[in-house]
Amino acid sequence: MSKNKLEECYLPKNKLISYKELKKHSSYSDAWIAINGIVYDITDFIDRHPFGDTFRGNLGTDCSGLFSSAHINTNVEELIKSEDFLKKNHIKLIGFLDVNRDFLHKESDGRYLDRIVYQEIDKDEFWLELKTKVKEYLQENNESIHYSTSEGILYLLYYGILFLILSYLTWIQGSIFTAILLGFQMVCACAGVSHIVAHFGFTKNKLLNFLSLHFMDLSGFSWLEWQIIHQTHHNQPHSSIDHQTNQYAPLRIHQYVKYQNYHGHQHISFWLGLIMYHFRAFFMSTVWLIQNPEFLRHRYEIFGHILAKLIVFCLVGYSMYLHGFSHGMILFSIFSISFSYSAFLLLYNNHEETHHVLALNEDINGYHHQFSWAKTQVKTSGDWYPTNWILSFIEFNYGYFNYHIEHHLFPTFKPRLLKKIAPIVKSICHKHGVPYIATTYIEVQKSFQRHITKMSLPPEELAENLETEKLEI
Repeated sequence: MSKNKLEECYLPKNKLISYKELKKHSSYSDAWIAINGIVYDITDFIDRHPFGDTFRGNLGTDCSGLFSSAHINTNVEELIKSEDFLKKNHIKLIGFLDVNRDFLHKESDGRYLDRIVYQEIDKDEFWLELKTKVKEYLQENNESIHYSTSEGILYLLYYGILFLILSYLTWIQGSIFTAILLGFQMVCACAGVSHIVAHFGFTKNKLLNFLSLHFMDLSGFSWLEWQIIHQTHHNQPHSSIDHQTNQYAPLRIHQYVKYQNYHGHQHISFWLGLIMYHFRAFFMSTVWLIQNPEFLRHRYEIFGHILAKLIVFCLVGYSMYLHGFSHGMILFSIFSISFSYSAFLLLYNNHEETHHVLALNEDINGYHHQFSWAKTQVKTSGDWYPTNWILSFIEFNYGYFNYHIEHHLFPTFKPRLLKKIAPIVKSICHKHGVPYIATTYIEVQKSFQRHITKMSLPPEELAENLETEKLEI
């Protein structure tokens, strides 16, 4: 069934679905998604899909780009238009996505704000060439996008043994130094294993994946909450979505966040407030699960989270028993602070230029179907490369997450593959004139500081600053 035939079928019947309406159908029992502007009901298809959990976090959204990148070896763009395929898999056509009242920023603190609808993936020359070249590389080098089961077990053992050793030295031996290392290492385990599993880019072994997910819970977070929130981050430009999901509140990271007096010193207060980041999330992640049961697909998922949290509580409690309440709390506080700062210093690797996409356009109506999903992922991401052996170890230890551009283009790829395809991505970007940001780790940190300092300016000063930048460009 061609798109033209679909239009003939639906448009006369006013089958135009607003994003607000689409967002209402975001549970496993009532599941809609939009691909290339067409809205599908996939409620009866999810259980037929070999990776049914991969829809979690994407239900009720336009997920054209993620849909395409997750099927690199299949022409899914044509498959999803096949009437036979839709009937065979019990996928229903609902209508067309209609977003004629979208704005990049709203005054509302609503959980779901408006989204950009990207141009059709099968008409995006940049993405099609990039996908083809990466596919050719995989075939020529006999590369799988997942680790084998044996490789996955080795990674699980690697991070698991480090967790046990550092936990023993911290909680049993009472070492403050290893409490710092434990916080850092759990960030690496979350990024290099749990985070990748949440994208279904670790192994194909469901049991191994489920066990690996819980490094996130052992760190004090919830892998399920992370998966839901993080998919939103992946599907849209970071410069807009970061403030929309309120992940970094009260940080003003975008000019359309309403300016408050406390933003004037955010380049300092942000780093002070970060002290409480992990401590707050440690408790609120469990509260989130209780408040959002609709995202639970299997009952055992909540038990896994509770068990992991109990392990952490028992370790901290036993440490207090051995070394006294005060020393136990000091150890936990140091672990928590180390985790907080390690997370932002390692994982928040966006260069200031990555916030320029849509930065001057509050009204995004004119950009629907104009933005390339793939180009937007590149422009709103950035890589850093190691310049010494310490950073080279960190690169490996936290799953090559410094190849952020490649990860956003192909989030289902195993970490080791990201570094290998980076030269291909860079080459295609240069060919199509797409800015590809790759710099040193130090420069990334400096650029982030420049950005939040700029965003600390009052609206009038910021407008003048941005206007000056436009003239210089």
